[in-house]
Amino acid sequence: MVDQLTLKMRLDSDISLDNFHVRSGTSELMAAVRGAQAGAFPSFFLWGNEGVGKSHFLQGVSRAAGVDAVYLPLSELLPYPPEAVLDGLLQASLVVVDDVHVATASADWQQQLFHLFNRLKDTGIAQCYSANKAPAGMADMLPDLRSRWSALPVYQMPAFSEDELGDLLKFRAARRGLKLSDEVVSYILNRAPRSAPPLMQLLERLDQASLSRSRPITIPLLAELRLWSTDQ
Repeated sequence: MVDQLTLKMRLDSDISLDNFHVRSGTSELMAAVRGAQAGAFPSFFLWGNEGVGKSHFLQGVSRAAGVDAVYLPLSELLPYPPEAVLDGLLQASLVVVDDVHVATASADWQQQLFHLFNRLKDTGIAQCYSANKAPAGMADMLPDLRSRWSALPVYQMPAFSEDELGDLLKFRAARRGLKLSDEVVSYILNRAPRSAPPLMQLLERLDQASLSRSRPITIPLLAELRLWSTDQ
């Protein structure tokens, strides 16, 4: 069953820990994971607002843990019977469950996640979770499940500052072989949504435009592309 789940829930091929941008507030978590890669991965609970990099990090952890790790994006799997989704996970080396806050809509899912936690703990399998709140703040969740999650090391992934978004743009651009000047980054941040996901989508478009025109990414190119209503 582990192999079937791994194949069904494919990881994004562009995501890994290597292209996760470490910033203020995430260095401790990265150090804990990096320090454990030679052996067993640590269990933890990760929380933060949408768009701060939780799913990227968890997919990166799952990929680094190898083929026996299972990544479960609960926002996609919630419509399915939890017993079918969670069956067979005791064969995994690591179980990662993303967006567990959506389980507040299903008492059945909450019960099955509670039983999964206990089974994984009893068998010594590492387990990682993410949500938009810390366990203690999830008032609509099964209290016993909240208590189990709270017993794990709990990390917050903070929102990006403007400087961190600029650093993220430069970092991810460099991974593509692109160089963004400070002026270009400032131009983008003054016009684009100040959130990591739309900025990464924009970077993909800029990469394609740069390749198709055989031109570096400059302010004249950005103005020519007219990506924003403020561009004249």
